[in-house]
Amino acid sequence: MTRRGHVPQRQCAGCRGRFAKGSLVRFTACPGGAVMLDPGASGEGRGAYICPNFDCFNRALKKKALERQLRAAADFAALRRDFENLIAALAKDGKEKNIRNSKRV
Repeated sequence: MTRRGHVPQRQCAGCRGRFAKGSLVRFTACPGGAVMLDPGASGEGRGAYICPNFDCFNRALKKKALERQLRAAADFAALRRDFENLIAALAKDGKEKNIRNSKRV
């Protein structure tokens, strides 16, 4: 018997709220030690999720939550640029993920 309607939940590293996995942005630590943005949420390695807004991203960096969850140090200036580009692209395409209207568990 399969469960229908199940939506995987993940916790934001910035605000620590729980949201649907598809409404969050994933960062991944690759086996080689590199940390990168994983927009498809399908990359291998440890992952950390953040709401698609700058407040949560900045909060996660300030608390060092990304480093802790990914267990890796990274060039967060480059990650910030990638994150900004992703958010701009989502807004331009009209596919901006409105996390605050998502169901919070």
